[in-house]
Amino acid sequence: MKRILIFLALVIVVTLSVAPVAADDPIVVTASQFTINFGKNMLFQLDAQSSANITKVELWLQFDGNPSIFRGTPKFDADKKIQATYDWNLAQKYLPPGVSGQFWWEIEDSAGNKEESDKKSFRIEDNRFKWQKLSDQRFALYWYGGGDAFGKAIFDRAVQAMDALQKDTGVAVERPLQIYLYDKRADFLSAMEPGINEWVGGRAFTEHGITLINVSANDLNYGIVATPHELTHLIVHTKLGDIGTAGLPRWLDEGLAMYYEFVPPALEPEYDRLLKRAIQNDTLVPLRTLVGNFATDANLATLSYAQSFSVVDFMYRRNGKDKMTQVLLEMKQGSAFDDIVRKVLGVDTEGLEAAWRQDIGAKPRVIPTRSNTAPTPFPTFGLSTDATSTPAPRVTGATAVPTTVARAVTPAPVPTSAPAAPSNPISQLCSGSFALIAVGIFGPVFYRRMRRSAA
Repeated sequence: MKRILIFLALVIVVTLSVAPVAADDPIVVTASQFTINFGKNMLFQLDAQSSANITKVELWLQFDGNPSIFRGTPKFDADKKIQATYDWNLAQKYLPPGVSGQFWWEIEDSAGNKEESDKKSFRIEDNRFKWQKLSDQRFALYWYGGGDAFGKAIFDRAVQAMDALQKDTGVAVERPLQIYLYDKRADFLSAMEPGINEWVGGRAFTEHGITLINVSANDLNYGIVATPHELTHLIVHTKLGDIGTAGLPRWLDEGLAMYYEFVPPALEPEYDRLLKRAIQNDTLVPLRTLVGNFATDANLATLSYAQSFSVVDFMYRRNGKDKMTQVLLEMKQGSAFDDIVRKVLGVDTEGLEAAWRQDIGAKPRVIPTRSNTAPTPFPTFGLSTDATSTPAPRVTGATAVPTTVARAVTPAPVPTSAPAAPSNPISQLCSGSFALIAVGIFGPVFYRRMRRSAA
């Protein structure tokens, strides 16, 4: 028995002596840190060592509330002991204050050892100011201009709006949202990405659930209206997602935001007067026109927002809150808006407008009828053995003229829309009653409030 045990012990020793060893020592992370230089860069730094040369390092980032993961390759010199640095240039890849997430490292050495570091948190802070904060589970308000009463008044109004929106539509806050109020105009502009237009009064970054607004400490009245408006945009856009938001008519988007500016809902006197005048003069903007960008003319833009509020108010009164909830849920699926309202309300956009006009005492909008006469057909090419002649130049974007004209009518004025801006995956602009605007989205519409709040 003793001989058998001795034999087994010898076999184990021999086996262990010939087994391959990946490395004498594993990779060790000695330091992992994050530094923010607001407006300039984010620095991610790693110190690590191994018994073999470290040959590969990758930085991984995941933003809170976003499933996407970013991978970056830091700079370092291959060695057994390394310092790696990844420099995120905020001027080139802008991120607003309040963005947070986690980062970690994947490390590999020449012996084939691999190591994934522990995850660490990071957050972009605008540390130039001493921020005050009020928050609940759904929403955080940051401000540095004005005292406690200033912030509390705005926060309380925003909470009222969130409660009303959730009660009316069931659309709840799915992740904590943040709003930063910048007291000084120069402070606000310097917190934005390079090249921002100087008349922009605010910007929403719906991917991150963050909005920045220029609200002077001397203009509380503006703050208690602008903040719930922008908060409504954030909540609705976050609920609908990219697909739903892409098909959301502008009038419905802005109408909902204006509807929850006040609790109970109310249209401000200047907008109400303009709406009543348009009803009296039969100069309302066709609802179909308000599906896209609003007009750049200040009066037409203001009327567009007034009408948007009025139509949303009518939808609530006539169809009930459950129907609005159903419309938004259908929007989230990415269906066409006309298909949605036909299914939920039994009308298309023109039918909805006709019912709304009747409700507010406006004249019916006369829509030109199409001719049933078929146009004269023209061949797309000629069958001929003759030499090919030079074709007439094509006129891009020309509007075809029908051969038969419907009876003459006076169409409602159609405002000129501003050209569409290049899409930005992490930001959206809002305009209207708060002058949260930029050229390329809604044009340079200047409002009294914006000028008064600029400092």
